[in-house]
Amino acid sequence: MSLFKARDWWSTVVEGEDGREEECDAGCLAIANINNEKPPKEKIIVGGFSGTLRVFFPQSYRQEDGEEASGYRADHVLLETTLNYPILQLAAGKFVSSNDLNHLCILHPDRLVVYTISITSGQAGHGDHTRLTTAYQHKLQRNAHSFITGPFGGVKGKDYIAVQSLDGCITVFEQESYGFSSFLPGFLFPGPITYVSKSDALITVSSDWCLQCFKYQAVAVATDNEKDNSNSNNSSKGGKRLTPEWTQQLGEPALNLLVVSPPEGPTSLLILTHHAVFCYKETGVLKFVKKLEYNPSCLSAFVVDNYVHICVASHTQTLLVYRETELKWASQLPFVPVALNRANFAGQRFLRGISGALVLLGDAGQLQISYLGTDPSLFVAPPTETREINYDQTDKELGQLHKIIKASTKETGTLVGMNRGDSDLLVSGTVGTQLEAWTGHTRVQDPDGGVPAVPVVVRLTAHTPLNTVRVNIAVEKPLAVTQDTFVLRTICDTSQIIVKFYLEEPYIPTSLSVSIITSYVTHTGIPRIIMTNLDLPLQLVVKSSMPNKEADHKITISTNKDAVNLPELFPDLVTDTSVGTALGLQYYSGADVTILSSRTTNRYRLQSDSLAALWIILSELIRRLKGYWNNPNRRDGEELILGVASSLPTHELFFEIDAHFMRRKKHRELEGQLVQRATQFRAVQRRLLTKFKDKTPTPLTNLDNLLEGTYKQILQITDVINDNIRGLEEDGCQLSCVVRLVLELVRLQTNMPDHQHALLASAVSPIVHLSMDQGWEETTDASVTFLLRTVLGKGSRDAPSTPDLIMPSDTAKLKKHLGLLLDKVTKGGAQLNLSSSPPPNSTDTNEDIIFRDEDEPTDSSGTVEEDPTDVPLGSRLGEDRARSARIRSARLVSARKIPERLPADGEPTSYVDEPQAVRMSSHDIFSDENSDIHSLSNGAFTQQSSINSLSKDPVAGDNGIPNDTFNSLVKEANALQSSVQAEQSLMEFAKPLSGNLKSIKELTKENTIESPSDIFSGEDGIDIW
Repeated sequence: MSLFKARDWWSTVVEGEDGREEECDAGCLAIANINNEKPPKEKIIVGGFSGTLRVFFPQSYRQEDGEEASGYRADHVLLETTLNYPILQLAAGKFVSSNDLNHLCILHPDRLVVYTISITSGQAGHGDHTRLTTAYQHKLQRNAHSFITGPFGGVKGKDYIAVQSLDGCITVFEQESYGFSSFLPGFLFPGPITYVSKSDALITVSSDWCLQCFKYQAVAVATDNEKDNSNSNNSSKGGKRLTPEWTQQLGEPALNLLVVSPPEGPTSLLILTHHAVFCYKETGVLKFVKKLEYNPSCLSAFVVDNYVHICVASHTQTLLVYRETELKWASQLPFVPVALNRANFAGQRFLRGISGALVLLGDAGQLQISYLGTDPSLFVAPPTETREINYDQTDKELGQLHKIIKASTKETGTLVGMNRGDSDLLVSGTVGTQLEAWTGHTRVQDPDGGVPAVPVVVRLTAHTPLNTVRVNIAVEKPLAVTQDTFVLRTICDTSQIIVKFYLEEPYIPTSLSVSIITSYVTHTGIPRIIMTNLDLPLQLVVKSSMPNKEADHKITISTNKDAVNLPELFPDLVTDTSVGTALGLQYYSGADVTILSSRTTNRYRLQSDSLAALWIILSELIRRLKGYWNNPNRRDGEELILGVASSLPTHELFFEIDAHFMRRKKHRELEGQLVQRATQFRAVQRRLLTKFKDKTPTPLTNLDNLLEGTYKQILQITDVINDNIRGLEEDGCQLSCVVRLVLELVRLQTNMPDHQHALLASAVSPIVHLSMDQGWEETTDASVTFLLRTVLGKGSRDAPSTPDLIMPSDTAKLKKHLGLLLDKVTKGGAQLNLSSSPPPNSTDTNEDIIFRDEDEPTDSSGTVEEDPTDVPLGSRLGEDRARSARIRSARLVSARKIPERLPADGEPTSYVDEPQAVRMSSHDIFSDENSDIHSLSNGAFTQQSSINSLSKDPVAGDNGIPNDTFNSLVKEANALQSSVQAEQSLMEFAKPLSGNLKSIKELTKENTIESPSDIFSGEDGIDIW
């Protein structure tokens, strides 16, 4: 990017018919004295694909104060007319045989027309009048691409025209008469072409990116051969015999060809490609190559002091000037030009005008005359003042600036979530109260009729006129909206948008919330975003049904208020108001949910065969209970408190995690199969292509059948992948519902504040994205691991121990970490806060051991096996079984002590553990009995002194006792001593355990799913059914 800009001397915009934007290309610009004015003055001729032709005469003029000025004026347009055909290329030359004046040649797709432009002086002060007259035209047999002009064959005082067609035919017109036609050899598609007058040669770039030079006489001779071959009924064309004079390989396609022929000096041929500028002599000798590090669009060249100067325009709106290969100047352009030329424009009487100006033409009709240079700057930077920094004053000034910024932020509002009263736009949404039958596309099959749809009206009110307001509507699957993006060009008062929401996929939704994001730019140029949230009605996804008595999953919610009749909470879904304690709901996807209320225990029960189906109903029940008791008529001064009398469904959560993870693994396997089949398909294609190209026919050896079979397999795999992606979306919604349900149960069970719940939800995210690279499992595992190490542990908050977010081989670690997290939050009483101090009940030993067994591989022979009593959280039977198993394992650890080897005479005996635990399972580490187990095993080591003293007695070996008998006695004494101290340690361990047994049972009872007879007893059961 350059610091300088091209100076604008004269500019305008060329428009097409009816004021539409003009479309121009490289051949739509020509500069010449087209009206043959004396003395010669150059004019600008511009054409376009719309067929509009304009002739401009830019010149400087004198202002009222006498100063010379430049710029576009209406009297600079000499001619403006509309032709009937698109203009592909313009050129000026001596194309009429009756005179040697300049005429305008215009190439249309199917014809070539030569015009005469003349100026007639006006009378009575009406000014001059420019006329466009047709001199002659040639109908073309082939569609034209471009043309070149010049004195072909060395003719004097005349210019001939050669038209290149799309199929490679060169048609030469000798002014008014047709000359000949010739085909270029090896032609595939047309490229740039030019004419060198000094060598009388045509130069073009072929489709194989080769620069070719053909003598004009050779082209004419090849035409005669074509005529002879056609007369002799020979099918070969004469153009095939045309051979180039010389060729040069460029290696990339050419964008433009330009010939620079100074009056004195050698002729230079310039070729602009995508990445370089080549300069050749007319004999095909390379002069220089300039590699470009940008994407060029066009070029122009001129000679100064025997040096070729090149002007190259790029797609980054930059103009670069080279003296051969040396960069001399760079400046910014206002647009990307497609045509570039150099011209001189005179001024009016006694005015200088401009010489060597650059004429730029853009693809949208932008026309500009620029010159290179800079305006002198009269500003001189003052010398810097050297003084010591007063830090106190600087701090005061910084504080004042902070106050100013804060005050301005409050006045203007923030970028997101600004106050509605201060904004220029108010956005509100209204959800319809009446549901409509959806008649559009949906995959939900309802036997009772179609699925419903709810209309939503989004109203936008602008206090000031706003332009380009974009409204995006986001809703989570399986819900869908008729249109999710709106762009309002102008809003002056109030605008409304009406959309409809419906159920598109046949599975359980995760949320009924709708987000409306509105973005716009204020009149001061500040971008603003407004986010509006709406809640869709529950009837959109469920309908009333008969309540079910039995279900696989049950959740009990307790309150401190009297139980409310369900018809009062769900008046829109209750069909029979006589039954006030039972309500049956059914999703349109098929899942049933039953809500029961108890009048005596002030509890509500939600039960369903699908755990995911309980989430939406539970959230809606909590929302309606809060709204019911927040009514001013029902307030009694006591806040509504909700609790849960059920255990956390961790096993069901782990099941949904495994189901979602298996879908992801299946998708990866299917992608691998698709890659294999695609590789096989390409290999078979190559083999078949080799056989087809072989001159000697050979059997296909069933390659065609293999190709067809592979193609069918690819189609089958893609169908299976599409089905698996739909299943992955469904499993993702199921997992999201279960995660949201577990998080809500944790909030109710622990009475967790909102900020702690937000922290927990950020770690165990309920949002499941359909991503194959970074899935929910690895991101959740990383966040939960970080939470255990920092917030719930004693580790540093800035510990850079983030694991690689790659798809794991299984979900064992994730489930283990989730179990530990939920156990710490629900039972351990851990507080989720971001303060620097760690929680009081966390220890270094636990944190070090729990993550060592994951990251550091150790010998499996020295580890204790995982506790086989893996039971649900809150189960009384499971707690007793786990506790008994840990006591038995502690007894075995203390009792199984054997000597490492028999000692020699006089050598002390050392004892080691038989394969002893160097690591402990994470379940044992975070258990309450862990400290007692360690004290038990430590006591076994400290009481070995009596046995060791027996082996250390120097008289023991001299009492006449054989060594074998002595060793057996040592073993028996060791075993006896170990069993005795194990029993003693067990008794000491059981004393505090028995004292806390009652409290442990009471704790586990609160987290146990109670039977229906415990909650709904006697009269309630009769009332329900």
